[in-house]
Amino acid sequence: MKKYIIGGIIVVLIGGGGVSGWYLFNQDIPTVMVATFNLEKLGKNNSYQTRNAATIISQFDLVAVQEVMNYGEGEDGKQAIQDIVATLDGNWTSIISSEANGTASAAASSDNPPSFEFYAYIWRTDKIALIPGSDYLWDEVGNPDPDLGDQERQFDREPFIASFKTVEGNLDFTMITIHAAAPANSWRDEEIQRLKVVYETVQSSDPHQNDVFLYGDFNTSVDKTEWDSLKSIDSIAHILTASDKTTINKSTGNLSQNQYDTFWYQTRFTSEDIVPNSGQVIAAWNATLSYDPDNTPSDSITDEDARKRWTYSRVVSDHLPVMVALYVNKDTDGFK
Repeated sequence: MKKYIIGGIIVVLIGGGGVSGWYLFNQDIPTVMVATFNLEKLGKNNSYQTRNAATIISQFDLVAVQEVMNYGEGEDGKQAIQDIVATLDGNWTSIISSEANGTASAAASSDNPPSFEFYAYIWRTDKIALIPGSDYLWDEVGNPDPDLGDQERQFDREPFIASFKTVEGNLDFTMITIHAAAPANSWRDEEIQRLKVVYETVQSSDPHQNDVFLYGDFNTSVDKTEWDSLKSIDSIAHILTASDKTTINKSTGNLSQNQYDTFWYQTRFTSEDIVPNSGQVIAAWNATLSYDPDNTPSDSITDEDARKRWTYSRVVSDHLPVMVALYVNKDTDGFK
């Protein structure tokens, strides 16, 4: 990500190739940049992943991370988060969800412990502060689905919720992040439908606070019918356009035809906080990455960006980060 100041306006260039573009905002109006990032199998024997992830995350102020794995003795993904924070400067910290969760098949596998996943939030402490005691995993038993027998199967990986405020200004908000069930799983559609209950429950938990973002890796594009339940919420919207793609085909380096990652919010409560046109998929393959130079794509991949994406998908993730910029001093509600 490159920033240019032109006549009192900050111009942020965040890649190209139809994945991301330009947005403009006045440099005199402070903002924070918030992102979601699926770091594919974070903690699983990828020696370059943490340093590359740190390079990319350093461009944002708050990032929700999915696929923090509990391989090994259950600490590899957690250690990777700590390594990312250590690679960044001293103004960064993180929280990790209280337990790892995953699919029934993972629980039945021979892995010990099973290959479940944590979530994490990573943020700049000079820009963002966690509201103490606000982080928790969605309580499936405490919020029962009457159509489901085993309440602990509402989600493969129940959402992770946390609330933050900006160090400067008056902005505070709640984040809900999730890594939904894989596309091949028949219950993935039901998980997406249940997100309406999650969103409305979180949104109504404090009558004074209505800025709630639902974001993460949903493993389904936003034009699918399973989203109809969430879309029935008054003024709900998401930040990307239909043409934005957020995943990479690891064999070809091409963008996949999937928009699995995005942000949802209610426009009637939160529009004043969002920098117009700042919702973007980041062309993170253009970052300066560390990798083994002998690990190169096939000569059949001739497009320069495709070759970069091929490398990126092996040393970072098969997902691209998605971000939105928020004004810190235009908020009209707050926690009580």
